[in-house]
Amino acid sequence: MSLLKEAWPASRLVNALAGKVQDSARQRLRSNWTQRLRATVDEPAYAELWKDIKRICNDVREAPWPELPLSLFRKFANTGERKPYEDVYFERRGRLVAIVLATVADPEPRNMEKVESGLLDLCSEYTWALPAHVNEEDSVTPPWQQVDLFASETAQILVEIVLLLGERLADHVVVQVHQEVERRVLEPVFWQPRHFDWETAEHNWSAVCASGCGIAALLLAKDDLSRAVAIEQMLGALDYFLAGYSEDGGCPEGVGYWVYGFGYFMYFADMLREFTEGTVEIVSSEKVRQMAAFAERVHLSDGIFSNYSDSSETESLPSGLISHVNFLRGRPSALPFRVPGLLEDPCRRWAHVLRNLVWTNPEAYGCSEAVVDYLPQLGWLMCRSRSYSHRESGRVQAESDDVLAFSAKAGHNNEPHNHNDLGHFILHGGGENVLCDLGAGLYTKAYFSPGRESIINISSSGHSVPIINGNTQQSGAKARAVVLDAAMDEMEGEQTFTRFKLDLTSAYPVDELTVFTRSFVWSVLEGNEGARLTVTDHFEFETSGMNVKPWDVEEFLISRIRPNTGPGFVEWKGTNTVVRLDYDAGVLRQRLEAVKHIDHDGAPFTFYKTSLQMDSNRWNGPASIDCNLFFTIHQSSC
Repeated sequence: MSLLKEAWPASRLVNALAGKVQDSARQRLRSNWTQRLRATVDEPAYAELWKDIKRICNDVREAPWPELPLSLFRKFANTGERKPYEDVYFERRGRLVAIVLATVADPEPRNMEKVESGLLDLCSEYTWALPAHVNEEDSVTPPWQQVDLFASETAQILVEIVLLLGERLADHVVVQVHQEVERRVLEPVFWQPRHFDWETAEHNWSAVCASGCGIAALLLAKDDLSRAVAIEQMLGALDYFLAGYSEDGGCPEGVGYWVYGFGYFMYFADMLREFTEGTVEIVSSEKVRQMAAFAERVHLSDGIFSNYSDSSETESLPSGLISHVNFLRGRPSALPFRVPGLLEDPCRRWAHVLRNLVWTNPEAYGCSEAVVDYLPQLGWLMCRSRSYSHRESGRVQAESDDVLAFSAKAGHNNEPHNHNDLGHFILHGGGENVLCDLGAGLYTKAYFSPGRESIINISSSGHSVPIINGNTQQSGAKARAVVLDAAMDEMEGEQTFTRFKLDLTSAYPVDELTVFTRSFVWSVLEGNEGARLTVTDHFEFETSGMNVKPWDVEEFLISRIRPNTGPGFVEWKGTNTVVRLDYDAGVLRQRLEAVKHIDHDGAPFTFYKTSLQMDSNRWNGPASIDCNLFFTIHQSSC
């Protein structure tokens, strides 16, 4: 793929970003955004979003603006906790987002005093960056000029609000906003550049920061050349972002960070196209079109996803973004249509909610989902089928309840937001992940520090993979799942099979382990009345002469559902689906552990770790062994 910076150097951008073009784009965007936003107020699809906006506006009237004292900022340095500061930080932005949108929707200029007060309050913050991203000991760049994801987002929020409200704002407020964006973002990124690490990051940071900083430069740069130089610099950062995706469009960070990084990439691309009257187009490559399909390809059913890395299985997708990318792809989406509420996003992101209002198109949804999606460079496999076992009996059932799905992961253990999860898999049915991935844990200082592998969300001991001779998977790119076989939709008689085989030997720092392969075989039962998954783990251990060195293998299976167990079987009963595992009780010893934990938002929950242990004392054969796990999945009858 050609590099964006090479395709659009500053010398070429100058004419495309001429001043008159900028003025026309501002007027067009302000008019289009305002008209579309007002039209959504009475449309049923947006009811929940407007309900959230009104609820927050009531809070603004009844409660004082939450403060961000320096003592709260330094709580992270003292305790490692991120949440206390971030909760208040995002509440302040959510309030501003709500009152601005309510004000724009109202043809009469009411609530302007509260809008202006909110804008000035953000301008007075110690820094727009989060404490976890600030180094107060930096002797070169003060905290208020350390530009992270959220400083970039704040700059974008402020300049887009000024663009949208225009002359309705008092002159002194506009001047203050411009001065603070200039001082905190444009100066350290462009005019006296500090060259931040995110400018060469191959993950979501480069896209989000380039978007926020680039849009701020588009709207505030004082002359055409300065604007062109700034955009060229951000296109360079976006080249690194695009390099972090594989050619199949796969996002190793997971669907939640696809929304964040790819979403902001699209927001910037659209603004750049608007401000050059279509001259500069950066989303026309085949790779970008593949990236646009990622969320749909990892969708299992009913808004539930294959959620490897730090993503949730129930990500709320921005309806504006999905509508926009499906226009780019030239086809409707198989994802469920729903406009998210403002309160569903804990970060209250302006860029998402504004574009949900002005970009959402229900007609961009409604196509059928593929049965098998395989991302060969990323190494993710998703298989789906439909079960009709209760249709004939007259059971009333949502279409999503019929979907049975299986997903498995290859890759390596040095990916962005990495979990040590090679060979991990998910079983899905009835709109829920029955065997699941725990997703992201609570973000703290320890979560991103050396030794993070001990955190259950990150450790392979928190995934459906084995422990071998007491060892979990190791971190680093040398720990890699090599794909030995990936056969999609093979026919054997009247049955269709999907096979996926991985060599996981390098994942484990076990000297005596010479071979470990994991094979998956997924098939749909006759009459589409369920599905079967066979998992075969093959191990070979080093021998010394006639003696076999001691070994043990403990298979783990992770679920939020407490299973029923008995000799030779484990059964998980979901809301609409039953998953049953059958195994050889003469070889494997079963144990169940209930683990109390907290999720990414700090809420407590319990998950269940089923252990099946096999050791050399219970095995009289050679040091070449197979562990076979036979799963069946079908709709429940009640």
